[in-house]
Amino acid sequence: MSAEPGLPTRDHAQRSAVVRCACGHWQELALGDELPAAARCAKCGQPIAVDFAARLGADGTLDGCPACGYHTLAIQKDVNSKLGVIVVVVVFAALLALRVPLPWMFAVLIPFALLDWLLLRTIVKRFLLCYRCKAQFRGFPPGAHCRPFDLATWEAHT
Repeated sequence: MSAEPGLPTRDHAQRSAVVRCACGHWQELALGDELPAAARCAKCGQPIAVDFAARLGADGTLDGCPACGYHTLAIQKDVNSKLGVIVVVVVFAALLALRVPLPWMFAVLIPFALLDWLLLRTIVKRFLLCYRCKAQFRGFPPGAHCRPFDLATWEAHT
């Protein structure tokens, strides 16, 4: 499996997708140069339609969801947000438990936030997320209809 030519370094090198079957099982698909028109659920064996041909641009960008056909995908960082919140809460609780004065607490938390920002900009990869069916696509540059994650749009589809 090769990476798409000209793929930004902030995207995954290997193309993959995680789509949901009608039975509710999430199926992970490792994608190569040939993109399938359908996948088979490992749990129930039913076919899962994924229409990459209709959603993949000539320049290799993914514009819309191949699984459900929704027109807009969210661009999101591929990081475990729960783990990030846990780390911040643990550090903050430790500072409170040690009775660190407020100015020193900021002196610790501000560099911590800057390190987090730097890691998100340089190391953490991004993926595309469908608002409607919640399918995830890695290794595809975002197309013209892809936007940064919008909570209002997400809540409208949940």
